[in-house]
Amino acid sequence: MLADPRSLDEPLADLLPPLLEQAHFQADLTAVVPGRPAAALDALLASAADRESEGHAVTWRFTHRSVRRALDAGHSAETLREDLTRASATGTLPQPLGYLLQDAARSHGRMRVLSAACCIRSDDEALVEELAAHRALRDLGLRAIAPTVLVSSRPPAATLDALRAAGYAPALESDTGTTTVERLPAHRAKVPAPTRNPHAPLALAHRLLGLPAEPREAQTAGER
Repeated sequence: MLADPRSLDEPLADLLPPLLEQAHFQADLTAVVPGRPAAALDALLASAADRESEGHAVTWRFTHRSVRRALDAGHSAETLREDLTRASATGTLPQPLGYLLQDAARSHGRMRVLSAACCIRSDDEALVEELAAHRALRDLGLRAIAPTVLVSSRPPAATLDALRAAGYAPALESDTGTTTVERLPAHRAKVPAPTRNPHAPLALAHRLLGLPAEPREAQTAGER
């Protein structure tokens, strides 16, 4: 062992059960591996089923959610069926599992979620097509999702500025569908602060004490 630790690989491998590359798929929507699954088999079953038990045998269960997880990860119903069939110890899949794959694939992707910072809508379909093809608006990443609706990758304020800079006159719409009145920021002139004579307190003190005011203080008091 000290001379070459790799010399123990073969003797130790003989003490461990071999890795299994196939599973037993059953009608109750479970897959059982009676031993240690190989890495590829483990990854395949983990992508499309939930592991239920471990020990001398490892069990996975297929559900609508687990199959949908595999479809979300890029599998199609056909590729998933082919991969599972190759991993089957019998070379076939039970009928309930085939139905589950079909049902999950039929409902997968029937609705789509896309990211958008804001929408542009107009009843003028020709105008919508013009905006989508306008070169000056490429930075908005405009994409048509309906004949009268575009989605923008920029926030409403940036989208409005870009449209106006391109010569269009868009109006801002609220969440309720009503036109929002944009109020311009008011610029008010600042009222000048009154100037204060720094010598006024000293002149006032001289007067209260009955002392003659200094010439500069007297001049300042006379000015006031």
